[in-house]
Amino acid sequence: MKGNRTGKPRKIVACGEWDSPLSAELIFGRRQTPAKPLPWNDGALFLLNVPGEGNAQALMFGDGRSEPVRISPPGFNLRSKVHEYGGQPYCAGVNEIFYCNFNDQEIYRQTLHPETGEFSPPRQLTDSAAGQVRYGDLLRDPHRNRLICVREDHRGSAGNPAAVANALVAIALDEGGAPQQADRQAVLFDGSDFVAGPSLSGDGEWLAFASWSHPDMPWDATTIHCARLNSRGGVEDCFATDSAESASQLQPRFDREGNLYFLSDRSNFWNLLRVDAEKLMAGCAGEAVYPASADCCGPPWELGNRNYAIGENGAIYLTLVDRCRWRLLAIKNGQARELEADKGLLEHLGMDSSGRLCYALAGDDDYPSIRLWDARSIQFQDSDSAHPGDTHSIERLQDTRSISATRRIVYRSAVPPALDAELVSRPGHFEFRTQGGASAYGLLYEPRNPDFQAPAVELPPLLVNVHGGPTGTARAALNPLHQFWTSRGFAVLDINHRGSTGYGREFRRALEEQWGVADIADVIAAVEHLIATEQVDRNRLAIRGGSAGGYVVLASLAACKLFSAGVSYYGVADLEMLARDTHKFESRYLDRLIGPYPETAERYRQRSPINRLDDVSAPVLILQGTEDKVVPPSQAELLYGELRNRIEGVEYISFPGEGHGFRQPANQIRALEAELDFYRRNLLTSEPAL
Repeated sequence: MKGNRTGKPRKIVACGEWDSPLSAELIFGRRQTPAKPLPWNDGALFLLNVPGEGNAQALMFGDGRSEPVRISPPGFNLRSKVHEYGGQPYCAGVNEIFYCNFNDQEIYRQTLHPETGEFSPPRQLTDSAAGQVRYGDLLRDPHRNRLICVREDHRGSAGNPAAVANALVAIALDEGGAPQQADRQAVLFDGSDFVAGPSLSGDGEWLAFASWSHPDMPWDATTIHCARLNSRGGVEDCFATDSAESASQLQPRFDREGNLYFLSDRSNFWNLLRVDAEKLMAGCAGEAVYPASADCCGPPWELGNRNYAIGENGAIYLTLVDRCRWRLLAIKNGQARELEADKGLLEHLGMDSSGRLCYALAGDDDYPSIRLWDARSIQFQDSDSAHPGDTHSIERLQDTRSISATRRIVYRSAVPPALDAELVSRPGHFEFRTQGGASAYGLLYEPRNPDFQAPAVELPPLLVNVHGGPTGTARAALNPLHQFWTSRGFAVLDINHRGSTGYGREFRRALEEQWGVADIADVIAAVEHLIATEQVDRNRLAIRGGSAGGYVVLASLAACKLFSAGVSYYGVADLEMLARDTHKFESRYLDRLIGPYPETAERYRQRSPINRLDDVSAPVLILQGTEDKVVPPSQAELLYGELRNRIEGVEYISFPGEGHGFRQPANQIRALEAELDFYRRNLLTSEPAL
């Protein structure tokens, strides 16, 4: 019998019943996660949730030399509600910071006084009709003393998503005066249903941005626009670049010579393209900067994602994801140098004019941290000795003492001591065959606890975790929820069914008109693969997921008898109800996933779990926020009303004040503890397979 870290023999206990040092309170009660960094003043700005303030997002500054300081005062929560999912809610000037406040959706300004190092109190810049106007993707225009941002106007919509107006606007920053009303803001572009990613050229004469219209989502087809600005900052000419290509084109940005870069999936993968400055007005197709059979970014659910940065020395810094593993490359003179490798998360690259590169990073054994790197320390060969275009040969940058000295950790999330290396279960990526001979993928986390082992003949119970979206993805970064289960003796399958991102456009589009069919087939095939390879107990299987993942939970329970229990976090039960009652951003999402509505209404009815409850026999735990605008509470209430008298053990827990995703630590703790109790009653009571 093997011993543990203390030398004591491991206890032989049935899987699923192991004692774990990871409690729900330990995971959610004090955890702080940094996000959305931006280089600024020889350091980096970033967001940090504050558990004691209901996980409100505070703006922080750190330089890696001393403890980070808080800039936004208590009572402010930096979150945008544009598209309901928000995104980057702040930007910065030389000595000023601008941000969106969640509670009223207004933009505020704080100014740094260099003499004292203190920030002024927040000053309100907008007057947006009691939160009916929302802002996001803020960009400082120093040439005209203004902000450029995405505006989402709900005034006059009367609850009709189609009447919500999205536009790119400019907000003057004149000193003094009352907050600027939305009607006084200059509209720069409103010729599409959606707009995102504004970027200015270095001389301030050009503005680039992305747009798209229904029924497309931003990962389906978008257009990159270039607009010439006149002396007053108005749009003089506006044209599309790369217009011959129908592709998802994202994150436009100029270099100092005026060349335009953006990400495009026209090659099947989101790769970085460049259009030379002199060819912009000709609408020429972009040329690949680094062709790769891997995506450079994930799906743009939120505004303001940044997956590459342009250095003043001509180097490009670019992220790549392959089989759920991220890496960071520096590319120049035909050379590609690997700066980071084998990470579970690597995002939000930012670079300032001094060559400081910052980003968020996490591995499969640590929480996210904010890294700051003086990129000038990275050495490249002279262009005469390099081989232009030979960027497929990657040289890994060695951590010499001089290079390490240029990298600073601005903030590192504290991993609880209980979650040490002996307890962490690391994911294994695997491929399996599914419907029609296609392939799909998953991350498998095996049970792991140094104090326990399973009886010799026992296989572990399995929890299938389904990501949201469905255009989402499983991530290999350390997920304390997965460790909560594996440390108790469960195996966890984090599935990437067809339609998931990170495997190219063709795999993503394999779910078109197949939502509720292909993904369900993939879930069943993955579980059957794990059963056939004797990795999990066929008698103790459960499935869990949130939002679109909650829909897969319910649809899978109706499609097969594999599962003994299911847990739906704000999941979709009635597809017709969702098509008629959701927010603007996703109001036509189902056109591609299922078909146009109401033309294909019968397909919606056939695939709605609410119409197939006679086929459901396993108990379901339903968890729902009362303020959810994406999947309204009426869906959960309808589901519970139909199931509670049919199946023993069905439960419904409502969380007042929560939206699409629970944010209050007390509610997160309550939900996870309820889920564990639910499995103890409905999953672990089954006889293990022998």
